[in-house]
Amino acid sequence: MQTSERQYTPEQSNKNNYDAISLEQQLAQAREEIADLKLQIIWLERSYE
Repeated sequence: MQTSERQYTPEQSNKNNYDAISLEQQLAQAREEIADLKLQIIWLERSYE
């Protein structure tokens, strides 16, 4: 009987964890960059008033 579930080796599992952490870090960095850009836009808008 074959199961449809994949069997991951510890190496594959660690890589998947690393990829997930890496994506989480990239998302956090992107959010920080977006927040910084929003502040820059606000500053630029005020400087033209």
